[in-house]
Amino acid sequence: MKRIFAVAMLLLSLTVTWSQTSVTLWQCYDSAAVATPLSGEQVLLTEMSSLRDRNLASAYLPALDLNGSFVYNSDILDIAEIYGQLPVPPGVIPVIPHEQYRTSFDVSQVIWDGGVTRSARAVEQVVRELNMQQNEADIYRLREQVNNYYFSILIVDCQMEVTGFLISDIDGRIAEAASGVANGVVAPVTVDVLRAEKIKAGQQLTELTHRRESLVRALEQITGMAGLHDASFHLPEITISGDETIDNPDIRLLNVRSRQLEVLKDFLKSQRMPKAFGFAQAAYGNPPGNNFFSETADFYYSAGAGIKWNIFDWNKNSNERQSLSIQQQLIDIRRLSTEESLQRLLTVKMAEITGLLEAAEQDDELISIRRKIAGVAASQLENGTITASQYLTELNSEKQAVISAAIRQIGISRARVDYIYITGNNK
Repeated sequence: MKRIFAVAMLLLSLTVTWSQTSVTLWQCYDSAAVATPLSGEQVLLTEMSSLRDRNLASAYLPALDLNGSFVYNSDILDIAEIYGQLPVPPGVIPVIPHEQYRTSFDVSQVIWDGGVTRSARAVEQVVRELNMQQNEADIYRLREQVNNYYFSILIVDCQMEVTGFLISDIDGRIAEAASGVANGVVAPVTVDVLRAEKIKAGQQLTELTHRRESLVRALEQITGMAGLHDASFHLPEITISGDETIDNPDIRLLNVRSRQLEVLKDFLKSQRMPKAFGFAQAAYGNPPGNNFFSETADFYYSAGAGIKWNIFDWNKNSNERQSLSIQQQLIDIRRLSTEESLQRLLTVKMAEITGLLEAAEQDDELISIRRKIAGVAASQLENGTITASQYLTELNSEKQAVISAAIRQIGISRARVDYIYITGNNK
């Protein structure tokens, strides 16, 4: 009995030592964030956004084009026919050829695009932030899986420790009972009952061992950590005040989406602004430029500037901006609904923590009482005044009190971790 009570005190501190290797929940969080394939998205998202931004920035660079054409016209202007029968010497009146050809090198340069490029780059920056925030939210959700495996391992460790000490205690009782049978003080069936209970406890220990192996294996897979089978898992020590601000990744994601819509509205506004551009062309052809009377091919160039402004688009741009404003209102409603839902979850979780803490205040007293009862039952068993089954009932009650107390401490820590998880804060 003393050994079981001693392990109760050990379990309530919940530092179950299996080896020198120590593992914390925060280490598992960090390892899971690195090990998940989702972590590779961040590099790709950054590279993709950088390429898109470079393409958008290139709008300020001159556009270079090499063009060529050949045209044959069946009807052309006949100057000689216009002049009629005028006595003009042959060769004086030029003849426009039927075919025209040219090769040109064209350059165009944006002078002012109304802020379209600047706004487009701002949109791309927000899109990158949105994708990164989505990736962060997806990785953050892995913590819930880590929590399930980590705290389940703590509970199994607790059950294994208590069951192991229970088997050890039963071994001692079997030896005492066997001595009592030999002296004719204890009935022979007592030894059989104790042995049956030992077998039952051994079966439970075997089941717990396999369950722990599966949980550890799952934790290793999600975190990428190795050698956790012989590791020491420590209960997280967390303090919460109950007034933590909600900074959940889902809320941050909605905030970025709202900002994206605002930037898109600026982009649409810029599309309604006038655009100014310049252009130049260097070419070789026949006829050279607008010199249709030239009979030989030659080099020529041209240059100029222009402006373009769509002064009326039938309110399409305005309607699109109004649609984006409505989408922002929908996001605001969704964010408010999400915040209220999270706040309700926090209220329930805080009530759970309070209830567990109040119940835990009597765990020590309950274990002490159960220890005394089991101790009396052990003496009665030795004196042959109770049966082995009656003794085992009290022993199992003590065992259950120890396990319940330890699991309640684990539950308090788990509830606090869940509370922090809901808020989105990192502790």
